[in-house]
Amino acid sequence: MSPLVNPASLFSFRLSCPRRKTLWPPAAWDLDISCRLPSLAAVAGVPDLLELWVAWNEDGLAVRAIARGIGSSLWCQPTRPEDSDGVHLWIATHPTGESHRAGRYCRRLALLPTGGGLRADKPLAVAAVIPRTSEIPAPLPETAILIESTINPDGWQIDALLTAAAMPGWDPLELPCLGFFAALVDRRLGQIPSYAPPEFPWTSDPTTWAELKLL
Repeated sequence: MSPLVNPASLFSFRLSCPRRKTLWPPAAWDLDISCRLPSLAAVAGVPDLLELWVAWNEDGLAVRAIARGIGSSLWCQPTRPEDSDGVHLWIATHPTGESHRAGRYCRRLALLPTGGGLRADKPLAVAAVIPRTSEIPAPLPETAILIESTINPDGWQIDALLTAAAMPGWDPLELPCLGFFAALVDRRLGQIPSYAPPEFPWTSDPTTWAELKLL
């Protein structure tokens, strides 16, 4: 039976995102333990399969996602990003904490470890639809996200830089916090959210997302 109250909603999740001088390429990242987001899988009641690292500067938001224990069989279709295997991010650059519907400052991004390029073997970043959106954000520019990936026997690693162009309303100096949510999507396992049980409306409701504080 699904819980009547989201266990994660009993807490106000404010996750820290440190500033780093260099965000790309990944080999030059100065990521340390302070960039790693805590796992809240036990609170949300989901398998602990996804590890996330974040950092920021004025150029954008860097994300490292590592999935383990899912195997290497992948289903990534650019024309069906909502269902494609990878890490999916929900970002609100003007979070209010009040509206239950996403608006023009909200973006869902599907970061896929493969499916791009002429042979469909390159990583790919695609904007995906947020249900019940009150106002659709501007289209995602083709070069707005830089992305690399590695496929492992039991999963994958994705490194991505979400530039300012990828996040409508990005202004970290005036608004040093983001609404933030992440989910592992796997065709065999389904959608595994990071900060709420699967039964809750985190795919569309910004009030269920965490807050990412830009330090």
